[in-house]
This record gives sequence, structure tokens and C-alpha cells, in this order.
Amino acid sequence: MEKPLALLFVDIADSTLLYELAGDRKAAALTQRVLEGLRRIVGENNGTVVKSLGDGLLACFPMSDGATRAALAMMDRQGEFGLRLRAGLHFGPVIAGPGDLYGDACNVAARLESIARPGEILATDDLVDRLSPPLRKRTRLLNSVAVKGKAAPVRVHQIRDGNAPAEAEDNATVALTASVPGSGRGLPSLRLSGRRADATLTPLLPRVTVGRDEGCGLRIPSRRTSRQHAVIDFSRGGFLLTDHSTNGTFIRTGDSPSLLLRRDSTKLTGSGLIGFGGEPLRPDEDHVLTFQVGSA
Repeated sequence: MEKPLALLFVDIADSTLLYELAGDRKAAALTQRVLEGLRRIVGENNGTVVKSLGDGLLACFPMSDGATRAALAMMDRQGEFGLRLRAGLHFGPVIAGPGDLYGDACNVAARLESIARPGEILATDDLVDRLSPPLRKRTRLLNSVAVKGKAAPVRVHQIRDGNAPAEAEDNATVALTASVPGSGRGLPSLRLSGRRADATLTPLLPRVTVGRDEGCGLRIPSRRTSRQHAVIDFSRGGFLLTDHSTNGTFIRTGDSPSLLLRRDSTKLTGSGLIGFGGEPLRPDEDHVLTFQVGSA
């Protein structure tokens, strides 16, 4: 029998980097400590942990407010954990099975978690519409994304949690780079180069923001480019570009046609051009970066 529930998918965004730098034993112990903390937060907010997912978990709540408060509390404790988290929230009907939940609603929540930035909570209309006014004020409509099995795109909201993402990012980077001093040789690398910006990402320097804003790690001073246009992360063994812009991000690998990314993520492979807000025709355009995936 179907039952409507608020669903929370959450995972450790830096788990791959953690295992590479800290080693299996230390990483596994830290992962378990973080998951224990997440389980406590679920219980404190009238929720139930349905199952663990290696470096994350699925939880359900009778009300949207409980799921949202749990996700916010998790983000508030990122600094304590020393690792960044990402979360996806949805409200919908599910079918309970032995140690699991089934249904389209689970797929939607998992999809949002997968495209969330480290330190970010994403939620659907179905969940946000059921929030109490104080919590609804903390949401911001972003865009729509395609979800497997859904005919129409799903509208996505960001649930803001103050300064927790920035603090968590700093703490995670310090904790992880300190685990293996002097490491980095032979690790995956991503080289980015443009008219006014250059950077190289590795697991030890795993993240860069790209946009027109002066606070971005890679500043692209083009009118086509949004102020906070995209984020590139080393995640799950590769370099993941996530678009957060108005005009979208165009990625051209080799001689292939450009892929348009809008409020979605893709793994960068090989080499090519990235256009932030417009088609990348030449590497010397002001909105374009060249990229090359290799090893440091």
C-alpha cells in the first residue's frame, strides 16, 4: 500500500577523496562516525533511517518540515564532521518493503542528491509546497531538471543553510589534505585555461567555482556568464562540472557537438572547450575555457 512520505537522501560528497588520501581503514572509521551522527539527527527530527548507502543514507519523515530540519542540521554539523555533505529532498508516495522503500518518489530524491553541490540541499516543489512558512522562506527556486521515468522536468529549489557550506568546504579541504602530507603525484588532474584565468585541479585541490563574480576561483568576465555560473569538483573518482547558471554551460569534447548543461552535472573526460553562457567556438573567446583531463 502506498504511503506519502518526505524522503531525504544524503551522502558524503568527499568520500572518494577521503579514501584516496586517508587510506581504507581510517576512511571507513570516519565514514561510520559521520553516518552515526546523521542517524542521530534523523531520529531527533521524528524520522526513520530506511537504509545505509555506503557513504550515505535514505531516511523518511511523516512531514516535510522534519526532513528539512534534519537536512539543515546535517549541514550545520559539516564542520564538526570535517566532510562536506549533499542532500536531496522530495515528498511523494512510496511502498514499504523489507528494509527499503520503493517508488518513483525515491528516484526523484536520489536524483536531486546526485546533482547537489557539496554543502547544498535541493528539494522539489512537492516538498517545498508542504513546508511551514518559516522554512519556506529559506527556499529559492533554481530551475527544472530531467528525472528518469518522469515525462516532465522537475522544478528544483535550494534550501539555504547560512554559512555552513563555506565553512564545511574549508574544514574538509584542511582535514583531507592534512591526512597525507606531500601526496599528489600521479593523481588525476584537470587543467583549465582561458584568456584571463588558469587553474589545475587535483584531489588535493578538488574544487573551483567559475563565474563572473570577483569571488569566483576562476573569473570569466563575460556578459554571457552568470555571476556564480558553475562549480567543478573532484568527486567519485572524476571531475564533475555542475551548472548553476541562467544561460547554461556548453561542453565540447574533441570534435563532438556541444553538450548543453543547465542545472545539471556531467563528468569531464578527455579534452575540449567549455563555454560558460554560450557555444564555445574558439579557445580565445572571453567566455571559454579549454580543459584537459590527465594526471599530475
